[in-house]
Amino acid sequence: MIFSTHRTAAALLLAGAVLLPASSAQAKPHGTAPLLPVKAYASLPAFHGVKLSPDGKQFGYITKLKGRTALVMENLDGSKPAAVPSGEDANIVNFYWATNDRLLVVYQFSMKRRGSLVKSEQTRLLAIDRDGQNAEMIVKQKKIAVVGSKAATQKLPFPQFQDKIIDLLPDDPEHILLSIDADLDGTDEVWKLNIFNGHYREVMQDMRGIQYWYADQTHTVRFGVGYERDNEYAVLRDADGNTQPLTKTDWYKTADIAGFSKDPNVIYVTKASQYGTKGVYKLAIDSGKIIDTVYENPKVDVDGVVDSPETGWPAGVAYTTDRQHIIYFDEGLARIQHIADKSLPNTTNEIVGKAKGQDIYIIFAHNDTDPGVYYFLDLKAKKMSVLSTYMEGIEPNTQAHVKEVNIPVRDGSTIPAYMTIPRGLENAKKLKTVVLPHGGPSARDTGDWNYWAQFLANRGYLVLQPNFRGSTGYGGKFYDAGQHQWGGLMQNDVTDATKWLIKEGYADKNHICIVGGSYGGYAALMGAAMEPGLYKCAASINGVTDIPDMKRYEKNFIGGLAWIKSMGLEGASDSDVSPIDHIDEIKVPVLLISAKNDSTVPTRQSKDMDRKLRHAHKKSRFVLLEDGDHQLVTAEARETMLTELEKFLKKNL
Repeated sequence: MIFSTHRTAAALLLAGAVLLPASSAQAKPHGTAPLLPVKAYASLPAFHGVKLSPDGKQFGYITKLKGRTALVMENLDGSKPAAVPSGEDANIVNFYWATNDRLLVVYQFSMKRRGSLVKSEQTRLLAIDRDGQNAEMIVKQKKIAVVGSKAATQKLPFPQFQDKIIDLLPDDPEHILLSIDADLDGTDEVWKLNIFNGHYREVMQDMRGIQYWYADQTHTVRFGVGYERDNEYAVLRDADGNTQPLTKTDWYKTADIAGFSKDPNVIYVTKASQYGTKGVYKLAIDSGKIIDTVYENPKVDVDGVVDSPETGWPAGVAYTTDRQHIIYFDEGLARIQHIADKSLPNTTNEIVGKAKGQDIYIIFAHNDTDPGVYYFLDLKAKKMSVLSTYMEGIEPNTQAHVKEVNIPVRDGSTIPAYMTIPRGLENAKKLKTVVLPHGGPSARDTGDWNYWAQFLANRGYLVLQPNFRGSTGYGGKFYDAGQHQWGGLMQNDVTDATKWLIKEGYADKNHICIVGGSYGGYAALMGAAMEPGLYKCAASINGVTDIPDMKRYEKNFIGGLAWIKSMGLEGASDSDVSPIDHIDEIKVPVLLISAKNDSTVPTRQSKDMDRKLRHAHKKSRFVLLEDGDHQLVTAEARETMLTELEKFLKKNL
């Protein structure tokens, strides 16, 4: 599996990096955008997930290789590169520097496990030397005694998830702490795992309802969380090792643990602020009282606590308006953030890497037109140089700007949304339009560069991404309003946003299509059914079409019983708000795209919808993606999706 590579473009950039005032690397938009090839948008990132080795002399990054991902490791001068490819049906999604000489690599794929009728997501953990040698899948099959035998043992199947590393144990170069369900009973124990030979010692037994453990800054396992049937469950161990259930603890009813402080008795929590948005606070475990306000914002929720790229422990807070902002309470990182923002004033700048005990950093800078650039910052030398761009073939001065708007809806309130306006058509009126509701639905869109929206804008379409009620990030009231509102308030918000585009003169009322993935695909199909005169076509990518079937499917997974509580529409039957039961109301052409190995929304959801549409003599096209799973993680899946979508829109708009 392991091979060496020639020096990559990224390595060459680093080896011969030009030291320049960082602001000169900021693109200045001009002109009208050229039509870029589909491959430019469908391509996987060429350089991302960059991490420095602890000594700051090496770095690793994830790149693209034959339509999938690969890990590359190099010295800072670009010398001695080595690479780790993905498997045929897997992708490398993360990696860690366990030491300067040993890395941990996470593979992700989907498969049917033994005895299961449905596919499920899987991860595997590879340990490998920096030079690409001594590769070892370090999570072994657990052996159990054979019933009725005193000596015989048998091996259980491999654990489903092997990537839940809860502590890299920096003072122990041979071991990590890993939360894992090795005996396949739906609950996690914790292993102290040898990263060279896979030997382990169980340091925490499994516990009913716990599927993930967390350690504190003393490397002690303290917090466990998961699901017990249809309810969330959590426990916390105090500094003396005593375990208490949290689900009946008063403070946990309104707060969630976000991280451990240096004091074992003090934790970071997120909870509703005085403004109704989510803030970050310090809480004393022994009293259950808030002892300090870390950060709260009157308009938006915090995204959570930000960990130090050097230690992995809490160092700041992130929140998102149209873009993400990070406020560090770690003074050293706050200083670096200030330097980065001053040097790169036109981008969102993230500190993604730091050498241990040295002023050497990796900065990732991005904005609405720029997918991103990685910079190497040497504070001692007072120099910043370009490492590489995130995407190949995407020039920021060819991309469309994203405009944040607040849209009035029928109940008198407003919802936030983002318009991506084709470059050169910023002042045009009555444009052909694609309404693009996000998936989740517990998610949100931002003003950052988005390959779906930018591709469509490059083809001349105005794109609207509405954050309907039920989206995250805008406070508890906004989020709660969308619960159990599939086909209800969430759908009405998308409809009202579309009508606003027409009223304001942005969209041509005769040329609007609704497109989405996952929940967004559901919203696209329901939009076509509920508003037959509003949209001229609808496209669903890996979308939900049949809520009763989806609920049955979700029951196969831990946490599924809890998640399906929010599906459907309060006061209505699930069939009332399932697109597959509204075939007669759909009067416009439909495009259905589904990945064969999607373990989140099964392919049958799209296949059955297409079959019923065709049986009713409706215009429907079904496209099966051979790989890519729910998130379209391969270049081939993305290219097929974008190509089919482009043809569909060209024909119907």
